[in-house]
Amino acid sequence: MKYFNEDYKTKLYKTIEELEDNSLVEIVVIAKQHSNSYKDISLWFSVILMFTTFTFLMFAPFDVDAFLIFIITILSFFSAFLIVSFIPVIKKIFIKKARMLKTVEITARAIFQKGGLRFTDQKIGILIYVSDFEKTVCVLPDRGAETAIPEEEWKIIRDGFDKIYTKSNPANALLEHLLSLKTVFYQYIPPIENDINELPDDLEVTL
Repeated sequence: MKYFNEDYKTKLYKTIEELEDNSLVEIVVIAKQHSNSYKDISLWFSVILMFTTFTFLMFAPFDVDAFLIFIITILSFFSAFLIVSFIPVIKKIFIKKARMLKTVEITARAIFQKGGLRFTDQKIGILIYVSDFEKTVCVLPDRGAETAIPEEEWKIIRDGFDKIYTKSNPANALLEHLLSLKTVFYQYIPPIENDINELPDDLEVTL
């Protein structure tokens, strides 16, 4: 993500460290440009435009050379594919919100499993997965953290993350909301002596 540069990562890891120093919780924040390439959208858009272009040229009120019809039709396909693939705003128009949310959740669950967040001793790992294209944050707590914190508190936590993309600077909004959770984590998952950091703050997971 464009704002996940080294300076920002330093601030993020310090924020996570502050939370973990005041609670037994183990937090991992992972951000991706997108959770899916949605190539099928680019493909279908290209096929439709290619068919439309071919139909227009075939029934145009003026004569078009057969070779030109072939070339223009093929070019329309590849042009449309490239445009939709590399201009996210256009692609997003054709993707249902429900599909994007489901895709982010599936990706987050895969990262949770592959990243080993389920292996903490007290089952208090929490994944905060940020998917920039979908402008969605998925919060996945392990069962120990989920049961320790009341459901109404989890709703407030998730609502806060849902709102970061409504802010002018989502990156700063993410840090601010993380810091605001210090009291909640301390209250419901208090620290213990000789606590060991079981999950790296800079965890990288490739699916």
